[in-house]
Amino acid sequence: MDYNLVIQLLSELRQYEQEMNRSPDNIHSFATWLINKRDFNDAADESLFMRINWHGKDRGGKAHYNASHLITAVGRHKMNYIRQALDGTAFDTYDEFAFMLSLVFKGNYSPSKLIETHLQLKPTGIEVIRRLLKKQLVEQTPSETDKRAKVLSATTLGKQAFYLALQRINKVTDLIMSPLSEKEHLVLLSLLQKLDQRHRPIYSLDKKSSFDELISMFESDNPQYSDPKNENDV
Repeated sequence: MDYNLVIQLLSELRQYEQEMNRSPDNIHSFATWLINKRDFNDAADESLFMRINWHGKDRGGKAHYNASHLITAVGRHKMNYIRQALDGTAFDTYDEFAFMLSLVFKGNYSPSKLIETHLQLKPTGIEVIRRLLKKQLVEQTPSETDKRAKVLSATTLGKQAFYLALQRINKVTDLIMSPLSEKEHLVLLSLLQKLDQRHRPIYSLDKKSSFDELISMFESDNPQYSDPKNENDV
């Protein structure tokens, strides 16, 4: 028996309960909600498809390939602005600032946890921490629960330097997001959270898999997954 339909129905039922804050009264009310959702989504999808243009669209290129490229491009725009914003501050790189952000706003971290939180490779993360220690922006002390372990914390000097740089970084964030409305900010945040929630566990727990093994994980979770090799989408 193919259980895909059952899985889809359970997913739709979960969405119904989240939107309506209750379970459906009966099968008829649930079916009506499904039909209305389909009609709304079909109309919205058609409207979006007609309104948005992207490279290769006229040759069958898929939107999500272009969106992936744009995520990378916007990230590079942001890093370009940040390099200028950090000029003259205590931080030479955005990674240094980002590590400090976690230590200031979230408290002490072990070196390994701080590196993992920021999706850094261990050698790169250790080098960032070494630079912060050398600048006396952070300090490393024995853990209170495990004397063999070390924890990192922001120094008074580090906090002062962080808040000075934060004003400039906040302006970069405003600059990057300025074309979007408040509603679009929320929509974008929701979509990016959804992407991050899917990929972060894989990055954190499965760094040694081959590419073929990585692809098989996505295929098993998403039967709609297809091979991205398509010359029309590049």
